[in-house]
Amino acid sequence: MCGIACYIGNDKDAGLRFGNSARTLLRHRGPDDDGIFNDDNVTLAHTRLSILELSSLGHQPMDSSCGRYTIIFNGEIYNHLDLRKKYLLDHHFRGHSDTETIVELFRILKEKMLSEMVGMWALIIWDKEAKRIFISRDRFGQKPLYVRRNSGSWTFASEVAPLIHEKEVLYYYSTAVVEYLALGNYGHLGPCTFFKDVRQFPQGSYAWLTSDHASIDSTRYWELPDISDKDKVPFDKKVKKELHDSIVEAVLSQTLSDVPIGITLSGGVDSSIIAGILATYYDKDINIFTAQSANSKYDETKYVNAVINKYGADNFIVHSKNVNDLSIKNDLKKYIRIQEEPFGDPSIIAHGFLMNMAADAGIKVILNGQGADEVFFGYNNMAQAILSQQFKSLQLHKFYVNLSKMSLGTSNFERIMLGSFFPSAEYYLRTRSRINRRDMIRPELLQDVDNNAVSLYKYNSVYNVWCESIYGVHIPHLVHYDDRNGMAYSVEGRMPFLDHRVAECVAKIMPDDFLKNGMRKYLLRESCKQYLPDVVFKRTDKIGFYTPIIDILAKDVNWVIKEMENITLLKPRRVKILSEKLRNNTLNVNDALKIWRYISMVTWVNDYKIKMN
Repeated sequence: MCGIACYIGNDKDAGLRFGNSARTLLRHRGPDDDGIFNDDNVTLAHTRLSILELSSLGHQPMDSSCGRYTIIFNGEIYNHLDLRKKYLLDHHFRGHSDTETIVELFRILKEKMLSEMVGMWALIIWDKEAKRIFISRDRFGQKPLYVRRNSGSWTFASEVAPLIHEKEVLYYYSTAVVEYLALGNYGHLGPCTFFKDVRQFPQGSYAWLTSDHASIDSTRYWELPDISDKDKVPFDKKVKKELHDSIVEAVLSQTLSDVPIGITLSGGVDSSIIAGILATYYDKDINIFTAQSANSKYDETKYVNAVINKYGADNFIVHSKNVNDLSIKNDLKKYIRIQEEPFGDPSIIAHGFLMNMAADAGIKVILNGQGADEVFFGYNNMAQAILSQQFKSLQLHKFYVNLSKMSLGTSNFERIMLGSFFPSAEYYLRTRSRINRRDMIRPELLQDVDNNAVSLYKYNSVYNVWCESIYGVHIPHLVHYDDRNGMAYSVEGRMPFLDHRVAECVAKIMPDDFLKNGMRKYLLRESCKQYLPDVVFKRTDKIGFYTPIIDILAKDVNWVIKEMENITLLKPRRVKILSEKLRNNTLNVNDALKIWRYISMVTWVNDYKIKMN
């Protein structure tokens, strides 16, 4: 895990200045080493967090053995040793870094290597002869890469900060701001960011680029597999074993490291499976990091303890944090700067506490259970799509059993029926509902909103809902905050459930089996049942990474109300109503989340001195 930055243009001195500035700004991502490559057309800068090949043989920028290619790379390729055996058996390697594997693989396969790679990455390779760069990002976008077009040049970086010019006046992207304030959605607008002039290179894609190109023409090398119903298979004993084996392989492959690893454990199904697999197959100490809302109804300590007791305390070294210590007044500005954008709720700060604990414990690599809900249909809207599929295919017994046990409520039942028979109507009503929720925002901010930038999917197929989660409303902001919080403390986050081999296995299974007796993620639970304590396996509540948002706001009530007075993006009457509810201690969770978003936006605008039109 590292920081990378690239300038491609015709001003060598400007490139060198950019590269040196980027190295300073990205130091937290790679405190162990840094390097820079600079010539007439390109500058490549790198800061290194040493995970594999701790010696100078892993230094970047790194040249290929033929001298033609120079690479900067951020991420991990978990199967790189296998790729050496498959394609580079006769090549003499200097060290055992995955960076060296990639640059030599590129030498012989070019972009075809991407389909062979298992892992996460953002990489840029300079071709000295063709005078162009090759750019790529991993399938799920776990590793970030931001891009900005300047006058006659392009700049890229792992974070936004290197792309911002000194004393520059910054502008917000209206659609991102409005979607966040009204709905809490962010990261779902494809390449767009909160910053008007900064974009992201798309995940699962690659491109070739010279400084003369006015735009980037990217090509997708991987997409979520869309398998027709007739080619799907039932979740029988054979498929169950195949899914189990792919999950175990995903977890164990991500233990590849020359430094100690740890895990985060919430007590939910997903992280508990990671812990169980490691406790079963991994032969080293496992550092566990957990944060709980002590003594609340959302305290999951008993589930964490159940995992530890199942395998014996000797297998684990446990580090814990009470999230009640979180203070919006003291912590929000720091994490806005870490995230470089407003974010959804205080759980992002609590996750940062875990990364801080890991760094203090000397752990550089953390595995977590993120991504399982998205891959295995763990959210309500995804469950609704499966129920709709069951209803349309006349699997009425399964449908009614699941519906009754999930307690989704009348409105969700109506949505399922609409999605089954009138998907266009359901789509229209959902779109209208989203727009109606902008009613608290000042009209002048709405004028520049581009509704075409918001890609909603019709809920008339399970695949559409899957795509919306992976490419839209869930994965993009999830991988963003995981990367930023980890890198702020020089810790690499890894997500075994975002191994594309797991997704490809899930894609071919009939959707009927995703829900059973109201139990979400049934495929995951059943295939990995042996690793779960019974009390965790049977959990049907979905807490997520809970943080007591109402209590957090109440703790700093006077500061929050004062900050609310600075909100100029919203109608004053709506702000006043929420402030009074906070002062009178009558907030519900939805109101609390609105206040959180408003305060986060104010903090971001002020901290980055965003120009408000």
